[in-house]
Amino acid sequence: MAPALVGRGVPPGIVRLDLGARPDERMRIRTGWDVRRCVGSGGIRLLWEEETGWAYAYVGPGYSMPREPVISLRRVYATPESVAAATDFLVHTGRPPAEVHEEEWPQADAVRAAIDACRPR
Repeated sequence: MAPALVGRGVPPGIVRLDLGARPDERMRIRTGWDVRRCVGSGGIRLLWEEETGWAYAYVGPGYSMPREPVISLRRVYATPESVAAATDFLVHTGRPPAEVHEEEWPQADAVRAAIDACRPR
């Protein structure tokens, strides 16, 4: 995903991966763009969870931290290009994108298998 974001000119300032320490915890990826990189008075946080997919939250003065799903990303494992397009729209307009992305990443099954193999039992 990082090369797709860089290619769009929206590299994240923060990238965090949480694998979960217990078998019942799920993998999460959090990326962030501060106010200097975004339109509007705050930043944007994009969060991926392996069961629910992509969500976003506005961060900064006057914002609380509720997350909303990125409705346009219809797949939990959306293609990196789809995630980058949605992120580009969020960062540059301050609004969630409306263009629907139905594609699933071709490596999704391999990623699911790798996550299951690494999950503590």
